[in-house]
Amino acid sequence: MMQHRKLRSFAVSMGLAGAAAAAWSTPASACGGFFCSQQQPVNQAAERIIFADNGDGTITAVIQILYQGPSENFSWLLPISTVPEGDQLGVASDIAFTRLQFATNPQFNLTQAVEGECRTDRPRGDVANPSDLRENCSDNPLLAECQADLPDQDINGNPINVEASGVVGAFDYSVLSVEPGQADPVAPALEWLGQNGYDVTPEGARLMEPYLADGMYLLALRLTKGSDTGSIRPIKVTYRASAPMIPIKLTAVAANADMGVMTWALSSARAVPMNYNALELNEARINWFNAASNYEQVVTEAADEAGGKGFVTEFAGPSSQLADVVWQQGEENDWQSVKNTTYFSFDQLFQAIFQRYQAQSGFWDAVRRSVTLAEGLSFEDFRRCPGCYSEQVTFSPSALLAAIEADVIEPLRGVQEMIDRAPYVTRLYSTMSAAEMTVDPVFVFNPELPEVSNVHQATQVTECNPNVYRFEAPWRIDFPQGTSVRGTPDTNGQWPDATNDTPPNFRVFQLAAAGEGQLVADNSGTIGELLQAYNDGIPTPSGSGPLERDTGACSLGRPSSSNSPRALGVLSLLGACLWRRRARRVTPPRA
Repeated sequence: MMQHRKLRSFAVSMGLAGAAAAAWSTPASACGGFFCSQQQPVNQAAERIIFADNGDGTITAVIQILYQGPSENFSWLLPISTVPEGDQLGVASDIAFTRLQFATNPQFNLTQAVEGECRTDRPRGDVANPSDLRENCSDNPLLAECQADLPDQDINGNPINVEASGVVGAFDYSVLSVEPGQADPVAPALEWLGQNGYDVTPEGARLMEPYLADGMYLLALRLTKGSDTGSIRPIKVTYRASAPMIPIKLTAVAANADMGVMTWALSSARAVPMNYNALELNEARINWFNAASNYEQVVTEAADEAGGKGFVTEFAGPSSQLADVVWQQGEENDWQSVKNTTYFSFDQLFQAIFQRYQAQSGFWDAVRRSVTLAEGLSFEDFRRCPGCYSEQVTFSPSALLAAIEADVIEPLRGVQEMIDRAPYVTRLYSTMSAAEMTVDPVFVFNPELPEVSNVHQATQVTECNPNVYRFEAPWRIDFPQGTSVRGTPDTNGQWPDATNDTPPNFRVFQLAAAGEGQLVADNSGTIGELLQAYNDGIPTPSGSGPLERDTGACSLGRPSSSNSPRALGVLSLLGACLWRRRARRVTPPRA
């Protein structure tokens, strides 16, 4: 209990729609961290967060806000442990997340090899060797992909203090506190928020009670006048905390089923979930011919097997591997050239920045606040055709360039600087449904654990013999975990359905800030037995005639329909013959 309270006292909680933040949490409102219009509810589709341990007792969190069905009455409340000062609150760029994810996405690469010697004379009819046509079928793409000050106290004298207020990006913000000793701290907060234009339901407000009762602050954000939901962008906030924490409970009500939660942790060592399991995926479950087709499903099933309380470590290594990933030196040089060029007209300057930056987060917000349009000209009309109205624009070149640097350049540059300052980067991923969001994940740093590469290698071996051509020979794929899966030429390019009956987790661990962790579950023996039974049913041709399949009671051929999502007959036979678990002595995860 004492440890629990200690974590709580140092944590900060970020509620969000699509990207949770850091720290302590409670169950979600009707719209998660977004307290939004009930006529246009926000659904949380995914969460992406970057945490940086600054080494001085503070954590910086970059929180992406993704959403579906955006509300015009946008309100966002984040319980935080300290009041941000100076540059501790700012905006970031969606592009930073896109680039960082692309660079750290899992890759599953197959190396081709031939075992033995196949028949080499040309087949009758001079038919092209089908294996030549399949030569590139195992190449895999990268996984996944392939934005007015408020009053200090409300007019009714509610015990609400506005600790700070201002504008950051396209957001108005206020940091609120409730006077201590209130029997019901939620009521005055709800009243203040309602009177100051925040769309907060009573149900959602009640979920704030644990934060307010603990004396935490509320960071309340809403879009500035004239901004639309296209201006919603990631928030960057620095706060005092002993460890990064995702307030997953706060997102539960608005979360989509099997919502992805992706976290990068920047620190001096590998990040591990302290109160969630560390999942080591069963490599045979992943479709190595096209990993993007089922990787998400495997992670979801692995997390489900762990009760919704597990993360896969997808990458862990030195931050030097991510140099120039979010912001490149060439981009910096180009920006300096843009700033140092002399421009003789609005058209000339605007064209220079429009060509380079118009698709990036914050561009139009920067333009909106640094140009003055002629009376009667709407910003939307100008945005549709800037060149049509260049004579109706008043602007300061230095102000426009400064706005672009603040809203477009620095949010990317700043994330790259965060990466470069930290010696080590860890990427963790899981999926969760609302019913599983009952415990807020806390991450600690363990210097004793090894690096984890996001590039996975396996070997596809063609099993040749002199009686068959290479395109007739069966194949097997040997995985680094020591398992194998076999197939025949007519199944090349299709992942064996029978692997779906093997457990999604190879092993499950509970890790901590030191040591190699505790083994929670070991499915390696079961997986090996099930795969061996399937492999034994794949024939090895001994002649040049048609392949024949073994009809033994526990031998399994390929399902008759390759379009079936699961080979039910194969699965039941595997279950009846071989589903038994065998305890084995294993070492904790080294990858």
